Amino acid sequence: ELLLGDIILCKERIFTQATEYGHSILREFAFLIVHSVLHLLGYDHMEEEEEKLMRMHQDKIMEELQILR
Repeated sequence: ELLLGDIILCKERIFTQATEYGHSILREFAFLIVHSVLHLLGYDHMEEEEEKLMRMHQDKIMEELQILR
């Protein structure tokens, strides 16, 4: 067993963001979980190259889950 950290999501904020970004609530939940797991695995988006790599992984995972924009 390997403990990477915790993911805490705020349902109210997710509902608000889904509306702001024009996404479904499912898509917003899924995106934030994928994004958070990538952070726990060491990915970041502070530098341009890091952001490109993280975004590539996010997009691939969301596509595999068939949860698209």
